Amino acid sequence: MAIILENSKISLTIETAGENYTGSRFDWNGTIVSAKFNGIETLGEEKKLFHRNKKIFGRGMHNEFGIKRPIGYDEAAQDGLFPKIGTGWLKKNDVPYFFYTQYPVKPLDFDYALAGDDEDGENPTKAIFFCNSGTCNGYAYEYTKEITLLENGFSTKYTLKNTGEKTLETDEYVHNFLRLGKSKTKKGQKLIFGWEIEEAKLIENINPSNTLKINKNEVVFLNTPKNKEFFLGGLSGESVINEDSKIQGKWTLVDENLGISMSETCDFNIEKADLWGHSEAISPELFYSFSIKPGETTSWTRTIEYAEL
Repeated sequence: MAIILENSKISLTIETAGENYTGSRFDWNGTIVSAKFNGIETLGEEKKLFHRNKKIFGRGMHNEFGIKRPIGYDEAAQDGLFPKIGTGWLKKNDVPYFFYTQYPVKPLDFDYALAGDDEDGENPTKAIFFCNSGTCNGYAYEYTKEITLLENGFSTKYTLKNTGEKTLETDEYVHNFLRLGKSKTKKGQKLIFGWEIEEAKLIENINPSNTLKINKNEVVFLNTPKNKEFFLGGLSGESVINEDSKIQGKWTLVDENLGISMSETCDFNIEKADLWGHSEAISPELFYSFSIKPGETTSWTRTIEYAEL
């Protein structure tokens, strides 16, 4: 059953592990599938209408570990298991790893708890999700996701402990399927980043409908893309796609038509940033990179805030 966290401005709907999504790509460990600000829905889905399948495609604020850096894949035997953090143990096939492949999943042990402001806990302001991977091929971890309701938004704190014998080295990002007011991607919307974008340094620039225009630290939307996806890879530039990044992750999506904005601020320096989307979703993605030795723990936090223009 979905969990509801709400106050006078914010309403979150959070699905528990296996409630809908059971695919092999995204994290199962608590997923925000609806986030409303003053009654306005701000989240959408990976696929457009008639192509949606809640079991295998992303929704809302689905996050993913190791989209291109799968842990333990190369060393696993064919049909052997490798870990996908927050999802389960996936069965390896006979070709290189591809994030869009639907691998057979051996699920993890998941649980959750609620915490509230009042003594009886009837008005929870926090949902805490847990999973324990067990051990396979020397890999093991404990993973906690803590979602806390704030006055004008919410925060998500991730804590990952390496309880195995091998290092956990990969990255994590939130896909952020944004759709403010359930409107189309269109003129009057723009993304503002916390750094200036160098278009010449983009790793990929797929802009089939000339929907996107880069203006210093902004990506401005000029029209509604027709039947094709757009993608800007490496928005943060080659100089910061490494562990020495000095850029703190932040984006703000402004919708002048609705008169609201939505922003994400990270408490870490980003490994890289990408932008994906289509006519019904805008997805800025900020990557957190980590390497955790056995016995060590890392944590990071992403904070979402809303505002009226």
